[in-house]
Amino acid sequence: MEQPTVMYIHGFRSGANGSKREQLQEYFGEGYRVIAPEVDADPEKSLARINEIIESEKPEIVIGTSLGGWMTLMCDSGNAQLVVVNPSTDPAKTLGQWVAQELPYFCERLDGVQTYVLTREVLDKYGVYDVEKTIKEKGGRIHALCSSSDELIGDLHIRTLAPLLDRERLMIVDDFGHRCSGAGMVHLFEILDEL
Repeated sequence: MEQPTVMYIHGFRSGANGSKREQLQEYFGEGYRVIAPEVDADPEKSLARINEIIESEKPEIVIGTSLGGWMTLMCDSGNAQLVVVNPSTDPAKTLGQWVAQELPYFCERLDGVQTYVLTREVLDKYGVYDVEKTIKEKGGRIHALCSSSDELIGDLHIRTLAPLLDRERLMIVDDFGHRCSGAGMVHLFEILDEL
């Protein structure tokens, strides 16, 4: 019998080779196989890649952090449970500060690319997506972990999600920042324990 699959979608300036995929595999152990696509900030290209993998792998759970959280919400996820951590609910606004800058990735990426230049053209592509409509449609499958101490996106993600998700599907804490590490991973594992 094949192992069930979990997909992890990393955030902006990270990669499939980052530490979260490893931590998730450790958490799930032999029970699940954790896969992680390599994506970038281009929503069309990245969602096409994610959707292609979902179609073939049929993950039971899709987990995304930051921009990967937005992609988790917007992908063609089938019946998978969706877990988002500090999702960027308005990527055009959040990422806008980095337009035209050459930015290094935080980890060594599997595709060999080590820097990224975010263009206005890529940022403009986000305008066709309606994240609030998507949250309403998928709300029964979404579990969100949001930090009120997020230094990057402030409380935008909380203001977006709180009116749209049932209270038991939204965990708001203040003991980690934007990056899901330390206490953030502990809370993520608490959500996954309930699934």
